[in-house]
Amino acid sequence: AEIHEPTGGAWGGTYVNDKVKKMIEGIIGVEIAKKLTTDDWLEFMRVSVQETKEKMDGSVEKVPLNLPHTFISAVEDAGGNVAHLFRGIHGMEYNKKRGCIIMEYHALSKCFKEPLRCITDHVVGLL
Repeated sequence: AEIHEPTGGAWGGTYVNDKVKKMIEGIIGVEIAKKLTTDDWLEFMRVSVQETKEKMDGSVEKVPLNLPHTFISAVEDAGGNVAHLFRGIHGMEYNKKRGCIIMEYHALSKCFKEPLRCITDHVVGLL
């Protein structure tokens, strides 16, 4: 039995995943992003974002985001160059050998700030 009725909002992992997805779509373009399947996005979120969440304490300046092969293929099939696409945006660099982009911590942390603020404000409001 609930002691108190459920409260809050949709500020969890899905919210953060949506923010990261929109950021990546803004870089690779909506048309290329449409070619990616739900499984492609889930794999990206599972591997990259989960690893990144573990580093979100600010102890690192840059974080790696592993790109599923389908991301790389979608960009290349559209005539794009992955290294060129990510170069310079949010301090990103593409590491072809590792199949990942290296991104500045502060840029990625923006995806987490709004949900953290909402959760904190909500908890304070409950107290």
